[in-house]
Amino acid sequence: MTTIADDPATSLIDPPNTAAAAVSYLRVSTREQAEKGGTDEGFSIPAQREATRRKAEQLGAGIVEEFVDAGASAKSSDRPELMRMIQYVKTNKVAYCIVHKVDRLARNRADDVSIHLALQQCGVMLVSASENIDETPSGMLLHGIMSTIAEFYSRNLATEVAKGMTQKAIGGGT
Repeated sequence: MTTIADDPATSLIDPPNTAAAAVSYLRVSTREQAEKGGTDEGFSIPAQREATRRKAEQLGAGIVEEFVDAGASAKSSDRPELMRMIQYVKTNKVAYCIVHKVDRLARNRADDVSIHLALQQCGVMLVSASENIDETPSGMLLHGIMSTIAEFYSRNLATEVAKGMTQKAIGGGT
């Protein structure tokens, strides 16, 4: 997590005098993804950061806190930085929670609904940097579809991996 107090010279966190406060949530599933490219954050986290920063600018908002779960699967909502983010928005005035894509937040529909409700109860609008989700009926429909696709992808991937492992074992592999 990066805060203004930690690094006042950073260009990743916008100054607090912007029209609306936003938080960003960034995530990669595996430690290998987080370290790809020989850096502490790999390639995906900086790309997500840049996309959420651009979205904040479009919204006229400033990112006041960033929460990063590097190497945390979205199959469960029990992720340290996600939980810290939910607590943060409960105690701070925040207008937006910006994610790169809905699947960064959750890979199952139940968790997505739970997280989204927690944000809404705090007056925080969930915004995707790459999907047109919002509080309109069509935006909510798209959010539901994207969340369902994320869950399908995760479950289907597990099925395909098991199928491949079975075939490998049949062929004499380990």
